[in-house]
Amino acid sequence: MSFFIPTGATGNGLSLATFGRSGELMGFFYPRIDFAQNVREGMWGVRFPHRPEHEAFLWCFEPCWRVSQAFEPASNVLVTSLTHSDLELSIEITDVLPTGEHGLLRRIVLHKGEHIGPVQFVHYFRLSVGDVAERNGVLVLSHANAVVQHFRDIAIAVSASKPLAASCHSLQGGGESPTKVAMRRGHFSTHGQAIGRTDFCVAFEPVSGADWEATLAVTGGSSRAAAIETAQRVLALAFADVLRTARARSSQELDAAGPCTVTDLTDAFERAVISLHDLFDATTGTFVAAPEFDPGFELSGGYGYCWPRDAAVCALTMQRIGYPNLARRFFEWTARTQLPTGHWYQRYWTDGSEGPSWCVHDGEIQLDQTCALLHAAGQFARNLGGAARGFIESYRPTAERATRAILEHIDPSTSLHRKATDLWENSLGAFPYTQAAVIAALREAEEVFAIEPERTGAAVRARLRERLIATFWQPDSQRWLRRITPEGHPDGTLDSSAMGIIDPWEVLDLRQPEDRMLAAQTLDGISRDLRSQVKGGGAVLRCQGDSYMGGGPGCVNTLWLAVCRLRLAATTTDQQERSRQRALAMENLQIALANTSPTGQLPELIPKILFEYWAAPHAWACALLIEAVMALRALDQRELTPFDVERLRVRRRAPSH
Repeated sequence: MSFFIPTGATGNGLSLATFGRSGELMGFFYPRIDFAQNVREGMWGVRFPHRPEHEAFLWCFEPCWRVSQAFEPASNVLVTSLTHSDLELSIEITDVLPTGEHGLLRRIVLHKGEHIGPVQFVHYFRLSVGDVAERNGVLVLSHANAVVQHFRDIAIAVSASKPLAASCHSLQGGGESPTKVAMRRGHFSTHGQAIGRTDFCVAFEPVSGADWEATLAVTGGSSRAAAIETAQRVLALAFADVLRTARARSSQELDAAGPCTVTDLTDAFERAVISLHDLFDATTGTFVAAPEFDPGFELSGGYGYCWPRDAAVCALTMQRIGYPNLARRFFEWTARTQLPTGHWYQRYWTDGSEGPSWCVHDGEIQLDQTCALLHAAGQFARNLGGAARGFIESYRPTAERATRAILEHIDPSTSLHRKATDLWENSLGAFPYTQAAVIAALREAEEVFAIEPERTGAAVRARLRERLIATFWQPDSQRWLRRITPEGHPDGTLDSSAMGIIDPWEVLDLRQPEDRMLAAQTLDGISRDLRSQVKGGGAVLRCQGDSYMGGGPGCVNTLWLAVCRLRLAATTTDQQERSRQRALAMENLQIALANTSPTGQLPELIPKILFEYWAAPHAWACALLIEAVMALRALDQRELTPFDVERLRVRRRAPSH
């Protein structure tokens, strides 16, 4: 098994770290937030030197610990607290990534009763540097008070604010790791080396008094010396200053995003804003879908990549919450990664190289992804206002290639798009979601970029829209077909992606009675027919009969439904209807929030097998929650006084640590 389901993830734009419920280190992503994960095991424990060997060691995950874990309010500082159920012993670990550094600092605070006797804190590491388990090298360097493991041009160093002892070994054959045996027996040293498949541990001096504190650093570098230098640099910082700077970064992000007008959503909104920033790679200029947790593709195709379509949603949200410069960097990234065909690969590493994909053959491309990027670029330009001209001119060559690619994928005999892979990447054909994406993309091509108006203009789009509704909408059942199969057959499977017609593609004019009724029927049908019971109520399935992760519903889809409901609320003059749609949106938001990770981070899915949440924090889910809160803010501010708005804007809670 090589998948990891973290309870929390935190980053600083340069690196990303993921954690388990007892403070296990599950991933330290270096040199970028998508690659490499570097950690396979990062567990800690305590040793009681004066006890018999079979009683001498406790791992952090053993049932004797009462565990609590949470992010500090309005920050991405993670605090994990453990209290022994029988002994007067407690340990608190505070994790933070120093701003501007490829590193993680772990402050360890231990409290104990003196009658317990000495207690020793020990941390175990099994690293796969560069995601390679073999051919690694480990050195214990007593002169640097560090252990460093390396593979090629990636090195990970572990050092501390207090003297360390260590043990390292090569892992050969079966049986228990010699390092874990050494941890239990207390056989540590200040030197050593190992090569191949390796592991190591670091140990502090036994604690005799009641209270003890130390800081552990995990850092990355392009060489052993660089990684150690970074460790020494971050350890020289006062931990209180590191916390202050990290909190200030989060506070700045939240100030720019503005207030949440719904008290019940405030914590979730702030967590989504912070997580979305943490999932943006400040080095390369794009977003990852989620921190990688299935690097062996055992249960999925992996998540630590950039899907350009998902990232386009995130970029527009980032612009709306006060960071247009980050959104602009994403569109610059798309210009660099566009294929000569005008399309984009299904997914990428953040450095722009192609990720392992499964929608690559002719007739299997994700056409909606190309449409999404052209549409998002147009929306970005519209939102720039008077500053749009420079962006439009610089992006026009990219937009022209994308427009030509989209136009070539329209069948002139049917006015439907040619065979493509759907949004969920599991079926082929023509889809209402993708057809609507084509219309939305061509609208931006004509209205923003002035590209081939005779082929992208209103008359062309009206014909495509007419074919969309005539082909896929079933008036008798008031449902959308999922697709027309490659063989030309209608597929009546219910699919929540029909919401795309409302948001983000805006193919329906919600101020027109006929279009509004069609939108309401679409949402009502999805709400009734695609529910699956989870904590808090019925969440929305991706599609009828979906088997992924046991057929669990999507947090993304449930949030998406809420955003669409708020679209209806915003476009009616009927106060009663506005209130009804707002209430329905809130129901869906509360269901989604009942199924976050234990630290409140939004997942992609709510599985029916193995786990209670899947792929958290998920960038698309974060963006949708933010968009929902902003839509609620626009609705609610009609009834707020200027004093209320200012009070909400400046509201910040004092951190608990």
